[in-house]
Amino acid sequence: MNGFYYTTMEEMKDTIAFWKREYQNRYYVRWAIIDKNDNCAIGTIELFNRKTKDYFNNCGLLRLDLRSDYEKQDIIEDILGLIIPETRDMFACEMIATKAISIAKERIKALEHKGFCLSEESVIGHDGTKYNSYYFREV
Repeated sequence: MNGFYYTTMEEMKDTIAFWKREYQNRYYVRWAIIDKNDNCAIGTIELFNRKTKDYFNNCGLLRLDLRSDYEKQDIIEDILGLIIPETRDMFACEMIATKAISIAKERIKALEHKGFCLSEESVIGHDGTKYNSYYFREV
């Protein structure tokens, strides 16, 4: 992992080329979220089809990062409403999962309203680390 710190323009160009290849091969995508009323970035969405040997195999793993003042149930539901219907076709996966820690009450309400359930299973990292607090649903 490179830590996203680049000392040369060539390193940055190589990284951008990597991201483009990942997107073209339907492995990974990252979007910016723009508030069109204020014309400013409020967050990012990352999504990829996770290929692994744990419960979350063939799962669209979603990372939704929002500015804290946008971490509201209705806003999150609007964003999920755009992403969920496209996930199966974009990433050829059977389910979608995302993390929501217990203090993220607005996020959890939005996820549950959109049909997500808290998983009893852990996401297992490549080094064997277990990650909990993932919500999932079929797509």
